[in-house]
Amino acid sequence: MPPRIPVRFPWTSPSASAPVNGWSSSLCARAFSSTPTSLALGPQSPNYIEVPKPLQPTFPTKPVVKGHLPIPRDVFKTRNAHPKESATFLDRSTRTPKTVKAPGPYSRDADYRLYKQRLADKRRAALQDGVKELHERKVTSDAQYLSKIQAIGAFRRKVALAPPREVDVLTQTSISKGIRDFLTDALPASSRLDITNARRQAYRARVAKVQAVRTSRLHDLYTNAREFIVDEQQLDEAIEKAFGTEESPIGWDVKGNMGPRQEGKEGLSPWHGPMPEGVGDMLQKLKGGEGVGLAKERVKKLAEELTGGKM
Repeated sequence: MPPRIPVRFPWTSPSASAPVNGWSSSLCARAFSSTPTSLALGPQSPNYIEVPKPLQPTFPTKPVVKGHLPIPRDVFKTRNAHPKESATFLDRSTRTPKTVKAPGPYSRDADYRLYKQRLADKRRAALQDGVKELHERKVTSDAQYLSKIQAIGAFRRKVALAPPREVDVLTQTSISKGIRDFLTDALPASSRLDITNARRQAYRARVAKVQAVRTSRLHDLYTNAREFIVDEQQLDEAIEKAFGTEESPIGWDVKGNMGPRQEGKEGLSPWHGPMPEGVGDMLQKLKGGEGVGLAKERVKKLAEELTGGKM
């Protein structure tokens, strides 16, 4: 919402803002309306309606970190037989001189040499203290991380093994106990074993049935192999047996029976005889049958007797 703009009288008159004798007339102007200046705005102003503003928090937002930090290197990982936090490794890394050569009384750089010796001692001490502190910090951080992971695992295990809440038990849908036990994997071992055995027997019976069908088909294939057509001569013989030869062709009689073309089988197709009856012909034959007509006459006479009229 934009800030409220105070309404001043000089807006209505451009000449009112001109200074008079060094003084601005707007300071001495007096409004002719008792309406507050905040309510003197027109409907076209965004501040026409007073909208309360809630108190917004003023804490700074968390800055967005760009990129990613590299994985810290494990400074205690070494291929040496002695770990870095051991006293042997520290002693070998910060060896002290066997003999400390003190400067002579007339040496010109006595102060500088003494300073170098003190600096070397401080470096050795700083290295030992730093390695020890880093190792202590690593052990502490690893212990904290392990305890955090164990706490999370214990909480998840507790939540997973916790009994259902009373509100969940009272508001859950009505499901039979058997289905609920099956969904929660809480079926007793005996019933589950019976179901498994029954399924195994059914599977074995189904496999045996399929195997029997395959064996039967393989046996039929083996016994009928002598009748297979494997060359053109056998194919010609099969065609002549099914459709006849030029000397003795195949014919059909009026009933649709097939055989060698001779007396009574002069037809050239199965439709040599009359056309078979259709559904309409069968219905018409049934409709005009003797039994149906007799029933109609009996019904007609019965209706005339009951009504006393003539139909």
